[in-house]
Amino acid sequence: MRYDAIRKHGLNPLTKCTAAMRMLAYGIVADYIDEYLKIGASPTLECIKNFALGMIEVFGNEYLRKPTQVDIDRLLQVAEAREFSGTLGSIDYMH
Repeated sequence: MRYDAIRKHGLNPLTKCTAAMRMLAYGIVADYIDEYLKIGASPTLECIKNFALGMIEVFGNEYLRKPTQVDIDRLLQVAEAREFSGTLGSIDYMH
């Protein structure tokens, strides 16, 4: 536990980040986090929301943008080399 500016109990930032990462990594629901991190569902959902907003703010311009023509050309070359021509945007190809 951690105290905030008005001496009220709060959650440790590392615990909050751990909750968000576990939900994303293991695909578990917020209620399950309470069993081992002792965080309720509502704070857990708030943690993952803040985590996602932080990722968008930090990495959004690079990774959450429309592909440029250079990106498309590179992806098509990789697809062609792997004998998957015309698979741009296919989920199976991208994973």
